[in-house]
Amino acid sequence: MDVFPAFFPLAGRRIGLAGDGEGLEARLRLLAGGPAELVRLAPEEAVSPGCWTGLVLGFIAHPDEAFAARASEAARQAGVPVNVMDRPALCDFTVPALIDRGALVAAFGTGGASPLVAARLRAELEPRVPEGIGRLARFLDARKTDLRRRWPDPGERRVVLSALLEGPVAAAVLEGRSDDEVQELLEHALTGSTRPPGRLFAIPPQTPADLLSLRALRALSSADVLVSEPGEGHDVAVLARREARRLSPGAAGPPVVSGLISEGRTIVLLVDPGPWRTAGLSAEALPVAGNA
Repeated sequence: MDVFPAFFPLAGRRIGLAGDGEGLEARLRLLAGGPAELVRLAPEEAVSPGCWTGLVLGFIAHPDEAFAARASEAARQAGVPVNVMDRPALCDFTVPALIDRGALVAAFGTGGASPLVAARLRAELEPRVPEGIGRLARFLDARKTDLRRRWPDPGERRVVLSALLEGPVAAAVLEGRSDDEVQELLEHALTGSTRPPGRLFAIPPQTPADLLSLRALRALSSADVLVSEPGEGHDVAVLARREARRLSPGAAGPPVVSGLISEGRTIVLLVDPGPWRTAGLSAEALPVAGNA
Protein backbone atom coordinates (compact mmCIF):
# COMPACT_ATOMS: atom_id res chain seq x y z
CA MET A 1 0.00 0.00 0.00
CA ASP A 2 1.77 3.13 -1.24
CA VAL A 3 -0.68 5.57 0.35
CA PHE A 4 -3.07 5.28 3.28
CA PRO A 5 -6.71 6.20 2.59
CA ALA A 6 -8.49 8.07 5.37
CA PHE A 7 -11.94 9.60 5.78
CA PHE A 8 -12.31 12.99 7.45
CA PRO A 9 -15.64 13.64 9.25
CA LEU A 10 -17.12 16.80 7.73
CA ALA A 11 -20.01 17.67 10.05
CA GLY A 12 -19.22 20.87 11.92
CA ARG A 13 -15.89 21.32 10.12
CA ARG A 14 -14.60 24.14 7.90
CA ILE A 15 -12.76 23.58 4.61
CA GLY A 16 -10.74 26.24 2.83
CA LEU A 17 -10.60 26.67 -0.94
CA ALA A 18 -8.26 29.06 -2.70
CA GLY A 19 -7.47 29.86 -6.31
CA ASP A 20 -9.38 30.50 -9.50
CA GLY A 21 -10.77 28.90 -12.61
CA GLU A 22 -12.51 25.67 -13.49
CA GLY A 23 -10.27 23.63 -11.22
CA LEU A 24 -11.53 25.45 -8.14
CA GLU A 25 -15.12 25.20 -9.35
CA ALA A 26 -14.66 21.45 -9.70
CA ARG A 27 -13.52 21.24 -6.08
CA LEU A 28 -16.54 23.30 -5.00
CA ARG A 29 -18.87 20.94 -6.86
CA LEU A 30 -17.15 17.98 -5.22
CA LEU A 31 -17.78 19.31 -1.72
CA ALA A 32 -21.16 20.96 -2.31
CA GLY A 33 -24.03 19.36 -0.46
CA GLY A 34 -21.83 18.01 2.32
CA PRO A 35 -22.11 19.11 5.95
CA ALA A 36 -18.84 21.07 6.04
CA GLU A 37 -18.72 24.86 5.84
CA LEU A 38 -16.84 25.88 2.71
CA VAL A 39 -14.62 28.93 3.11
CA ARG A 40 -13.48 30.49 -0.14
CA LEU A 41 -10.24 32.41 0.32
CA ALA A 42 -9.29 35.25 -2.00
CA PRO A 43 -5.83 34.86 -3.57
CA GLU A 44 -4.40 37.70 -1.51
CA GLU A 45 -5.70 36.03 1.66
CA ALA A 46 -4.58 32.51 0.86
CA VAL A 47 -0.87 33.32 1.15
CA SER A 48 -1.30 34.27 4.82
CA PRO A 49 -1.21 31.43 7.39
CA GLY A 50 -3.71 33.23 9.58
CA CYS A 51 -6.46 32.81 6.99
CA TRP A 52 -6.13 29.04 7.19
CA THR A 53 -6.44 28.85 10.97
CA GLY A 54 -9.34 26.70 12.12
CA LEU A 55 -9.74 24.85 8.83
CA VAL A 56 -9.37 21.06 8.66
CA LEU A 57 -8.54 20.70 4.96
CA GLY A 58 -7.40 22.97 2.18
CA PHE A 59 -7.86 22.83 -1.59
CA ILE A 60 -5.91 25.04 -3.98
CA ALA A 61 -6.39 25.33 -7.74
CA HIS A 62 -4.64 28.09 -9.67
CA PRO A 63 -2.69 28.31 -12.94
CA ASP A 64 0.18 30.23 -11.27
CA GLU A 65 2.54 27.71 -9.70
CA ALA A 66 4.26 30.38 -7.59
CA PHE A 67 0.93 31.33 -6.02
CA ALA A 68 0.05 27.66 -5.45
CA ALA A 69 3.38 27.10 -3.69
CA ARG A 70 2.97 30.15 -1.43
CA ALA A 71 -0.64 29.29 -0.56
CA SER A 72 0.12 25.65 0.19
CA GLU A 73 3.02 26.66 2.43
CA ALA A 74 0.78 29.11 4.28
CA ALA A 75 -1.77 26.34 4.87
CA ARG A 76 0.91 24.00 6.22
CA GLN A 77 2.19 26.68 8.59
CA ALA A 78 -1.36 26.81 9.97
CA GLY A 79 -1.36 23.02 10.37
CA VAL A 80 -3.83 22.43 7.53
CA PRO A 81 -3.19 19.52 5.11
CA VAL A 82 -3.66 20.73 1.56
CA ASN A 83 -4.33 19.44 -1.94
CA VAL A 84 -3.03 21.43 -4.90
CA MET A 85 -4.70 20.49 -8.16
CA ASP A 86 -2.33 19.13 -10.83
CA ARG A 87 0.73 19.67 -8.63
CA PRO A 88 1.35 16.47 -6.64
CA ALA A 89 4.69 17.71 -5.31
CA LEU A 90 2.81 20.40 -3.36
CA CYS A 91 0.13 18.04 -2.01
CA ASP A 92 -0.24 16.59 1.46
CA PHE A 93 -3.05 14.39 0.15
CA THR A 94 -4.59 13.53 -3.19
CA VAL A 95 -8.26 13.54 -4.18
CA PRO A 96 -9.52 10.08 -5.13
CA ALA A 97 -12.20 9.17 -7.64
CA LEU A 98 -15.37 8.91 -5.55
CA ILE A 99 -18.64 7.04 -5.53
CA ASP A 100 -20.81 9.20 -3.31
CA ARG A 101 -23.87 7.65 -1.70
CA GLY A 102 -24.11 10.02 1.24
CA ALA A 103 -23.26 8.02 4.36
CA LEU A 104 -21.40 5.53 2.19
CA VAL A 105 -18.47 6.77 0.14
CA ALA A 106 -16.18 4.58 -1.93
CA ALA A 107 -12.83 6.01 -2.97
CA PHE A 108 -10.34 4.88 -5.63
CA GLY A 109 -6.93 6.45 -5.64
CA THR A 110 -3.43 5.96 -7.00
CA GLY A 111 -1.69 8.52 -4.82
CA GLY A 112 -1.61 10.87 -7.79
CA ALA A 113 0.25 8.38 -9.99
CA SER A 114 -2.57 7.93 -12.49
CA PRO A 115 -5.91 9.59 -11.71
CA LEU A 116 -7.37 8.33 -14.99
CA VAL A 117 -6.93 4.72 -13.85
CA ALA A 118 -8.85 5.44 -10.66
CA ALA A 119 -11.55 7.32 -12.58
CA ARG A 120 -11.99 4.43 -15.00
CA LEU A 121 -12.36 1.94 -12.17
CA ARG A 122 -14.95 4.15 -10.52
CA ALA A 123 -16.91 4.40 -13.78
CA GLU A 124 -16.95 0.61 -14.08
CA LEU A 125 -18.08 -0.02 -10.50
CA GLU A 126 -20.43 2.90 -9.81
CA PRO A 127 -23.45 1.33 -11.57
CA ARG A 128 -23.16 -1.65 -9.21
CA VAL A 129 -23.52 0.50 -6.07
CA PRO A 130 -27.25 1.03 -5.32
CA GLU A 131 -28.40 4.61 -4.83
CA GLY A 132 -30.09 3.66 -1.57
CA ILE A 133 -27.05 2.08 0.06
CA GLY A 134 -26.22 5.31 1.89
CA ARG A 135 -29.71 5.35 3.40
CA LEU A 136 -29.18 1.79 4.59
CA ALA A 137 -25.92 2.81 6.29
CA ARG A 138 -27.65 5.74 8.02
CA PHE A 139 -30.57 3.54 9.07
CA LEU A 140 -28.26 1.05 10.79
CA ASP A 141 -26.11 3.83 12.27
CA ALA A 142 -29.16 5.34 13.96
CA ARG A 143 -29.81 1.99 15.65
CA LYS A 144 -26.26 0.97 16.51
CA THR A 145 -26.69 1.74 20.22
CA ASP A 146 -29.64 -0.65 20.44
CA LEU A 147 -27.80 -3.28 18.39
CA ARG A 148 -24.73 -3.05 20.62
CA ARG A 149 -26.87 -3.36 23.72
CA ARG A 150 -28.69 -6.42 22.43
CA TRP A 151 -25.53 -8.07 21.06
CA PRO A 152 -22.54 -6.80 23.07
CA ASP A 153 -20.20 -9.38 21.55
CA PRO A 154 -18.80 -7.87 18.29
CA GLY A 155 -18.64 -11.24 16.54
CA GLU A 156 -22.23 -12.09 17.41
CA ARG A 157 -23.39 -8.62 16.38
CA ARG A 158 -21.64 -8.95 13.05
CA VAL A 159 -23.48 -12.21 12.36
CA VAL A 160 -26.81 -10.48 13.00
CA LEU A 161 -25.90 -7.48 10.84
CA SER A 162 -24.71 -9.72 8.01
CA ALA A 163 -28.10 -11.41 7.99
CA LEU A 164 -29.86 -8.04 7.94
CA LEU A 165 -27.80 -6.86 4.98
CA GLU A 166 -28.85 -9.87 2.93
CA GLY A 167 -32.50 -10.02 4.00
CA PRO A 168 -35.76 -8.13 3.56
CA VAL A 169 -34.68 -5.19 5.74
CA ALA A 170 -31.90 -4.16 3.36
CA ALA A 171 -34.13 -4.83 0.36
CA ALA A 172 -36.83 -2.55 1.78
CA VAL A 173 -34.35 0.28 2.33
CA LEU A 174 -32.90 -0.03 -1.16
CA GLU A 175 -36.40 -0.08 -2.64
CA GLY A 176 -37.15 3.25 -0.98
CA ARG A 177 -39.90 2.02 1.32
CA SER A 178 -40.92 4.18 4.28
CA ASP A 179 -39.00 4.27 7.54
CA ASP A 180 -42.04 2.84 9.36
CA GLU A 181 -42.11 -0.18 7.03
CA VAL A 182 -38.38 -0.71 7.39
CA GLN A 183 -38.57 -0.39 11.17
CA GLU A 184 -41.33 -3.00 11.31
CA LEU A 185 -39.26 -5.41 9.22
CA LEU A 186 -36.23 -4.73 11.39
CA GLU A 187 -38.05 -5.47 14.63
CA HIS A 188 -39.45 -8.65 13.14
CA ALA A 189 -35.97 -9.74 12.07
CA LEU A 190 -34.40 -8.93 15.42
CA THR A 191 -37.08 -10.67 17.48
CA GLY A 192 -36.84 -13.79 15.33
CA SER A 193 -33.81 -15.99 15.24
CA THR A 194 -30.99 -14.16 17.03
CA ARG A 195 -28.47 -16.47 15.46
CA PRO A 196 -28.89 -16.75 11.66
CA PRO A 197 -27.68 -20.00 10.13
CA GLY A 198 -24.01 -20.15 9.30
CA ARG A 199 -22.70 -20.79 5.81
CA LEU A 200 -19.91 -22.89 4.40
CA PHE A 201 -18.43 -22.02 1.01
CA ALA A 202 -15.71 -23.66 -1.03
CA ILE A 203 -13.53 -21.95 -3.63
CA PRO A 204 -11.46 -24.32 -5.79
CA PRO A 205 -7.83 -24.37 -4.63
CA GLN A 206 -5.38 -22.41 -6.79
CA THR A 207 -8.17 -20.35 -8.38
CA PRO A 208 -6.58 -17.20 -9.90
CA ALA A 209 -7.91 -14.10 -8.18
CA ASP A 210 -8.92 -12.49 -11.47
CA LEU A 211 -11.24 -15.43 -12.22
CA LEU A 212 -13.26 -15.19 -9.02
CA SER A 213 -16.98 -14.79 -9.56
CA LEU A 214 -18.99 -12.00 -7.94
CA ARG A 215 -20.54 -14.57 -5.60
CA ALA A 216 -17.09 -15.72 -4.53
CA LEU A 217 -15.98 -12.15 -3.86
CA ARG A 218 -19.08 -11.55 -1.75
CA ALA A 219 -18.40 -14.68 0.27
CA LEU A 220 -14.82 -13.60 0.89
CA SER A 221 -15.91 -10.13 1.94
CA SER A 222 -18.29 -11.57 4.53
CA ALA A 223 -16.09 -14.43 5.77
CA ASP A 224 -15.58 -14.91 9.49
CA VAL A 225 -13.12 -17.76 8.97
CA LEU A 226 -10.82 -18.56 6.04
CA VAL A 227 -9.42 -22.09 5.79
CA SER A 228 -6.32 -22.53 3.65
CA GLU A 229 -2.99 -24.29 3.54
CA PRO A 230 -0.25 -22.04 4.97
CA GLY A 231 1.41 -20.11 2.17
CA GLU A 232 -1.09 -21.15 -0.50
CA GLY A 233 -3.93 -19.24 -2.11
CA HIS A 234 -2.44 -15.89 -1.11
CA ASP A 235 -3.86 -13.99 -4.09
CA VAL A 236 -7.37 -15.02 -3.11
CA ALA A 237 -6.87 -14.83 0.66
CA VAL A 238 -5.96 -11.14 0.52
CA LEU A 239 -9.44 -10.43 -0.84
CA ALA A 240 -11.10 -11.77 2.30
CA ARG A 241 -12.01 -9.64 5.29
CA ARG A 242 -8.85 -8.64 7.11
CA GLU A 243 -10.60 -9.44 10.40
CA ALA A 244 -11.43 -13.00 9.31
CA ARG A 245 -9.65 -15.73 11.27
CA ARG A 246 -7.12 -17.70 9.24
CA LEU A 247 -7.08 -21.41 10.05
CA SER A 248 -5.18 -24.32 8.60
CA PRO A 249 -7.19 -27.41 7.56
CA GLY A 250 -5.86 -29.24 10.61
CA ALA A 251 -7.16 -26.53 12.95
CA ALA A 252 -10.51 -26.33 11.17
CA GLY A 253 -11.63 -29.93 11.14
CA PRO A 254 -15.30 -30.84 10.69
CA PRO A 255 -16.18 -30.57 14.43
CA VAL A 256 -14.71 -27.06 14.61
CA VAL A 257 -16.44 -25.92 11.41
CA SER A 258 -19.71 -27.47 12.54
CA GLY A 259 -19.52 -25.46 15.75
CA LEU A 260 -18.78 -22.25 13.85
CA ILE A 261 -21.75 -22.84 11.55
CA SER A 262 -24.00 -23.34 14.57
CA GLU A 263 -22.85 -19.91 15.77
CA GLY A 264 -23.93 -18.37 12.48
CA ARG A 265 -20.42 -17.85 11.13
CA THR A 266 -19.44 -17.75 7.48
CA ILE A 267 -16.56 -20.06 6.59
CA VAL A 268 -14.74 -20.11 3.24
CA LEU A 269 -12.63 -23.13 2.30
CA LEU A 270 -9.70 -22.49 -0.02
CA VAL A 271 -8.89 -26.19 0.10
CA ASP A 272 -10.49 -29.38 -1.15
CA PRO A 273 -13.87 -29.52 0.67
CA GLY A 274 -13.94 -33.34 0.55
CA PRO A 275 -13.17 -34.00 4.23
CA TRP A 276 -15.94 -31.67 5.38
CA ARG A 277 -18.47 -33.06 2.92
CA THR A 278 -17.59 -36.58 4.01
CA ALA A 279 -18.39 -35.51 7.56
CA GLY A 280 -21.83 -34.37 6.43
CA LEU A 281 -21.16 -30.63 6.08
CA SER A 282 -22.52 -29.18 2.88
CA ALA A 283 -20.12 -26.70 1.32
CA GLU A 284 -21.54 -24.52 -1.43
CA ALA A 285 -19.10 -24.52 -4.33
CA LEU A 286 -18.43 -21.04 -5.66
CA PRO A 287 -17.74 -21.06 -9.41
CA VAL A 288 -15.13 -18.96 -11.10
CA ALA A 289 -16.04 -16.10 -13.39
CA GLY A 290 -17.79 -17.20 -16.53
CA ASN A 291 -19.49 -20.09 -14.76
CA ALA A 292 -21.48 -18.12 -12.17
